[in-house]
Parts: sequence; structure tokens; C-alpha cells
Amino acid sequence: MSLDVAAASLHAVAARFDTGARIASVEPFSGPAGHINASYVVQTPRSRFFLQRLNTEVFRDHHRLMENVARVTKHLAGPLQLVPAQGGAPYVADDEGGVWRMYTYIENGAPVVGAPSGPLVGRAAGAFGAFQRALADLPGSRLHETIPHFHDTPRRLEAFERAVETDTAARAASVRSEIDQILGYRHLAPLLVDAEGRGAVPERIVHNDAKLANVLFDPASGEALCVVDLDTVMPGLVLYDFGDLVRSMATRAAEDERDLGRVRLEPELFESIARGYMTGAREFLTQAERELLVPGAQVIVFEQAIRFLIDHLEGDRYYRIARPGHNLDRCRTQLTLLGALCAQEAALTRTIARM
Repeated sequence: MSLDVAAASLHAVAARFDTGARIASVEPFSGPAGHINASYVVQTPRSRFFLQRLNTEVFRDHHRLMENVARVTKHLAGPLQLVPAQGGAPYVADDEGGVWRMYTYIENGAPVVGAPSGPLVGRAAGAFGAFQRALADLPGSRLHETIPHFHDTPRRLEAFERAVETDTAARAASVRSEIDQILGYRHLAPLLVDAEGRGAVPERIVHNDAKLANVLFDPASGEALCVVDLDTVMPGLVLYDFGDLVRSMATRAAEDERDLGRVRLEPELFESIARGYMTGAREFLTQAERELLVPGAQVIVFEQAIRFLIDHLEGDRYYRIARPGHNLDRCRTQLTLLGALCAQEAALTRTIARM
């Protein structure tokens, strides 16, 4: 079954979930929902639901992934809730290998698209801090790792060095400056892995894709309703999520901005992110975690620069591109932001210490 699924097949899949009513229609979801899973809106005479087909090329162990999602949504008991399949399973597998899940439709929730503002990023960061805190007492066994070694930065650096050496797409000579910049920051790679390894910071349950687009807001009040897109929720460090928040929201520049003069770390946005996050996390954070928030953000930005440049060197096989050199532009943006994070480290650390 292709991602362009026939209407009859969509109805048949939707009917296998416990909606409590007949399926009136199934239409493609027109709002922002990420680029990995195919999304649809299911209409019944009484309610709407959100249907997704998982991309099993990205998430190969869908059973463990959905076990994580089911446990997390049940524990949080918020507006984002799975609709079970007939018989109680958290997903449906069709006859052609497709894997489907259904959520209740959050009618009063909408993502924010566009440049961030201070109050907005503060609310989003607060939602992620509260999300981590609420999952600190998740009962039962350790969650599954849906993408093993996702934030193993030393491993990412090793993959980068192999990509440079192999030079599959014959691009290394043209990006020598970016290669040298990444190698100049290689001291950052082991920072978080080593901190966890020596027990300085605890393993937590974290989102691993913390950004403004993954928070739903109430359009009327502007308040954050819930965190969404839970496919990468798994064991990790709180520093991963804080780093992603800074990476994605502490600059108003686009991730693929070509004019690097526009890529600036905005101190007021950073302060709003830090204040919102720590308000949401509250007493949950240890002192060691607080002290590593700024270095952790540096590591996550560094890691993303590596990932973009690897993809450029290997011929743009992972990230979707809209133009030649798109992943190189993305890498350059990350490196510029990383430079600002390092240059302003002392001031950013003082900002954290005041909270």
C-alpha cells in the first residue's frame, strides 16, 4: 500500500479502530504534521479523529514504538490520547504491511508556524519541561529505544569522518572549510556521553525532537496544551531536549537560511526558553543538569551540523532537499549558531544561574 492510499482502503483501516461510530469520511490532513508519517482526518457523525500511517522505513520496530506511545499517553492523561483498535491493540497492521494508529482529534489545539517570539518560546519550552517532569515517575520497565544511539555524538563524529574519507558524492574538496570547522569543535562530541557514563547526570525520559512545531497551543488563550509527535520519546538526557529547544527557537533565522548574517543567537529568546523550561521542569532538574544546559545546547547544535554535512557528503540521502546544496546550507546555519553559543557561553551561563 503506497502512501497515496485509496479512499476505500482508508475507510477500511479507520473502521478497525474503536471510534464508537461509523466512518463518514477520511481526508488527508492539511495542517503541519511532519514529513515522516502520512496523516489523515477521520470524521464520524459525532467526532473527528487523527489517523496516521507510520513510516516503517524510519521506525522499523513499530511494536515497541507503539508500546512506548501507549504507555506515555496513558500516564500523561492529557488531551493527546490513542484510540485503540477493535480488540484493544494500540495500532492496526493492514494486509500490505502498513502500520496505522489513531488519536483523538484535539479540536482546540493548533501548532504555531513561523518565527518565534519570546512569550511563545517560553510557553513551548515550559511544555517540554513539564513533559519531562510528568514522565519522571512513569511506572514499569524502561522505555524502548526507538532509534538506538540517536544522540551518541562521538558515534556521529566517527560517521562524519568516514563520510569525509569515503567522499561518496565527490564533494569533500568543496566543503573543506566546513569540515575543518566541525573538526575544530570535536572536543564537544564526548561531553554528554561522558557525563552520563560517569553518573554525573541521570537518564530520563525525553522527547528527542523538542521544537515549537511539536507543541499544540490553544488559539484563544495562547497557552500550550500538550506536546505531540511522540515517536522519538525514549530514555535519554534532559540536555538533549533543552539543546534542541535552543537550536530550533533561540534564533529567528530559518534552519536553511543562506544569509548567515541573519543567523544570530537572540539573548531574549534564549532567556525565555531557559525560564520557561526550568519553570516547567521545576525541582525535577539536578544541579549538574542545570550546569550542563549551555554546553548541552552546544553539543546538540554541533551534532546536527555533523548530520547535515554527512548527508551532503553522501549525496543527500536522508534529509529531503529543495535545492542543490540544501544540506550544506543547513550545516552552515548550525555552525554559525554554534559559534554564537560558544562566544556567548559565559553570558548564557549567567542567565541560567539567575534562575
